[in-house]
Amino acid sequence: MKELNQKETSAGRVINSSLADVDDIFRRKFGTKWDEYRNNWDNASKMAYVSDFPLFVRFETKFRCNLRCKMCVHGHPDLEAGYNYRGEMTFETYCELVDECSRYNCPSIGLNHANEPLLDKDIIERINYASQKGIMDIHLNTNAVLLNKEMSLKLLNSGLTRLCFSIDSATKETFNKIRIGANYEDVMGNIELFLRLKKQMHCDLPVTRVSMVLQEDNAHEVNSFHEYWLPKVDYVAIQRFVPISPFEEDDDIRARAKNVQPKEGTQRCSYPYESVFIHGDGTVLPCAAHKARKIAVGNVHKQSIHAIWHSAAMNQLREKHKGGDLSNLKLCQSCLSE
Repeated sequence: MKELNQKETSAGRVINSSLADVDDIFRRKFGTKWDEYRNNWDNASKMAYVSDFPLFVRFETKFRCNLRCKMCVHGHPDLEAGYNYRGEMTFETYCELVDECSRYNCPSIGLNHANEPLLDKDIIERINYASQKGIMDIHLNTNAVLLNKEMSLKLLNSGLTRLCFSIDSATKETFNKIRIGANYEDVMGNIELFLRLKKQMHCDLPVTRVSMVLQEDNAHEVNSFHEYWLPKVDYVAIQRFVPISPFEEDDDIRARAKNVQPKEGTQRCSYPYESVFIHGDGTVLPCAAHKARKIAVGNVHKQSIHAIWHSAAMNQLREKHKGGDLSNLKLCQSCLSE
């Protein structure tokens, strides 16, 4: 196999591997504007730069998924009630928020968090609206259960720039242990179909990624996961497990990061320098952790994204993480523990 290009994101929480420089695909479309964005991201990840507006805004339009994966809150009924919320993000509200992103030249958005985005009847319209408003990089993570031919063609003809498949295994046996409710053959067939259609249509975008959240069940399959997928997709992501249980429950192993991670050593978190996550009820989270609703920093029905980004809550999080003093941030301690 060719020598890998490897890049880490979120201070080592995710390691991306590819056979070619994925940024080249975006440079061909966006030119120097892309390099400016990625340079800003690199500096933010080093906690050396705070942009005037988040570099990445992720939307969860509704707390809903069709799977019950074991590392996700949806897979644990005793936890799910604590994360669920009433309501969903209407298309009108979403458009207003994307309009704000556009006014501040936000370069990137995502269209799901702990939900399956293909359950959203407006997902194609949401993608296209963001593209029309000048958002460069538009992400979608899917479990691929609903990725039939019709949906694949819609996505390929939309403004989507990244399509990420969550698979978490290199074998059917491991897949069935982790991704509860999915059919291995159907998911693999859907992804293979999408990749064939993309090739037939000569589409550079969306770039494609497959991901594995490291767990005890799949850590032994990392090499075979890379070997199978690297020739097929643009890049492969190995991700650190993010705890799902509320941090008050010290006796719950689900409340701590497991000692299986893509990068050794004590981790640091740069999320407060990079992004915000907005749930369907308007709650704004400072990071990707399921349990980050416990440390929500605002609500878009009361404040603008820009105001929340510059709020005392966000500034305090940045200060704490940059200084390495997490003594009053028990949630963050549990997430970054080895």
